[in-house]
Amino acid sequence: MTAGDAFVYPQPSGKHRDGRWVVDGAVNTVADTVLFGGRTVRGFVHRPANYDAMIRAAAALRPDAEAVVCGDRRVSWRDLDARIESVAHGLIDAGLAHGDRLAVMLDNRLEFIVAVLACVRAGGIAIPLGTRLGPMDVAYIVEHAKPVLAITAQAWAGRFPAQSSIVRKYLVDAATPAPGRTAAGTGSGGTTPSHSDSFDTLSTTPAQSLPQLSAEDPMMLMYTSGTTGKPKGVVLTHINFVHTVLHYLYALGIDTPQRSLLTIPASHIAGFGPVLSVTLASGGTTVLMRDFDAEQVLATVERERITYSVLVPAMIQLCAQHPKLPTYDLATWRYGIYGGAIMPPPVIARLAGALPHLRMINAYGATETCAVCTIMPHELTSGFPASVGLPLQCDDIRVVDVNNHSVPTGGSGELLIRGPNVFARYWNDDAATAAAFEDGYWRSGDIGAIDAAGLVYVQDRVKDMINRGGFKVFSAEVEAALMAHAGVADCAVVGVPHPVLGEKTFAFVQPRTVDVTADVLRDFLAARIADYKVPDFWEVNDTPIPRNQNGKMQKAELRARALAARGG
Repeated sequence: MTAGDAFVYPQPSGKHRDGRWVVDGAVNTVADTVLFGGRTVRGFVHRPANYDAMIRAAAALRPDAEAVVCGDRRVSWRDLDARIESVAHGLIDAGLAHGDRLAVMLDNRLEFIVAVLACVRAGGIAIPLGTRLGPMDVAYIVEHAKPVLAITAQAWAGRFPAQSSIVRKYLVDAATPAPGRTAAGTGSGGTTPSHSDSFDTLSTTPAQSLPQLSAEDPMMLMYTSGTTGKPKGVVLTHINFVHTVLHYLYALGIDTPQRSLLTIPASHIAGFGPVLSVTLASGGTTVLMRDFDAEQVLATVERERITYSVLVPAMIQLCAQHPKLPTYDLATWRYGIYGGAIMPPPVIARLAGALPHLRMINAYGATETCAVCTIMPHELTSGFPASVGLPLQCDDIRVVDVNNHSVPTGGSGELLIRGPNVFARYWNDDAATAAAFEDGYWRSGDIGAIDAAGLVYVQDRVKDMINRGGFKVFSAEVEAALMAHAGVADCAVVGVPHPVLGEKTFAFVQPRTVDVTADVLRDFLAARIADYKVPDFWEVNDTPIPRNQNGKMQKAELRARALAARGG
């Protein structure tokens, strides 16, 4: 097929050589392409013309198969596609023009999928908002992105500012209100009062043509988690998501419809990209869970015959340690993708023993790389648990020093990433966009290394690296060493100011048992890492490590706690 053809299933691949993933030439080929006004990258020659083409092709191929399972609701591909089509026309009738923004604040439910995919089909730009965002967060994003419409539920409608660019909100759990009813809200921003209607009123008989979608059209605006400073709006395009999907399908050798479990938020890039988009492209079934519960995950995998999942390591640990794990029939569970945090080797070993058919696969990426740029071959997971895998076929990764010079193989430096899945720009922020790129490569802000075999290691965030008397201490390295102790449930390492050395290290540890103490862990680390990397200060107690809803540690909060503990 060509770039304009409908999507077809890729043939099995899953091959790697010379330090990267490769796709058989009989499956697809790669060629240089120029994107986003002058950025030259390597891209797949044979690919869907746009994201919506994948959805239409899957619906045409498997119309009677299940597409979404949401509680008691089971929706076929035919019905899902019809709902998307109807709501797309409804959005256009409501005033959504090509390139306009639609805010979607919902948890994992069918209406989220329909709303976002209808927005894409209508030529709009979807803005997924996590349901844990507060009114100030939502107000900032709305003011910055200026969506014209919003889709949400009663529980979160009040988090939108009463005065803004949004002219109407559609609630998935409300009857159609009387004309002119003003939605409840807080804050202020623009000059237009927002009104509310039922989401059902968006469904309409097609009355106009849909816009032509191009590969470089923005389709999603995702705001970074904003753990420091204001979040930036990452502009992700059709071609970004198409390549993320193809990279996953090829690297994992997926050539059949998957039954996937979506329990991480669909509003997060890891939920929308590697779970929902990959499943949709495979013509498979997405089973939705609104809240994570380890036993419910195991029960759902058995009941729904789940084959594919993406979970944060903490979720996988809870499943692996659940006492009822051996009682469930999990034979269908084949792909266990994880990322974003450390996976303790004992957990990998436990799952390998209990579920030998489950492929444990680490993956690394960011919102700016449309979720992924490396994937670990499953057969290397146990031997190289600290690695995030090999670069994907169309992605190039460099490791550079502070002067942007490439470092020798195995040396540490900032990871720079280039590829067709790398975002187009930051929304309304030319200065941030310019600062984020170096010769066509995105500056990840992650410190890492690439070994002689091509395996990539992420050692720290640039801002989280600790300078202890001139020695570099990578917090992620120390955290990984701590997690190798069977008695450690979770941990975090931060730097605290020191008048002589510049910084010292402070470790927070959540133990599994009372016999895990600072002295025990200090001795454990002394046999494994350099003496200057062993934490100077410790807090070992049952207090959970603070994380946001996407599993990221809240290091700013931890630094404040460490400073307070040291009397700062």
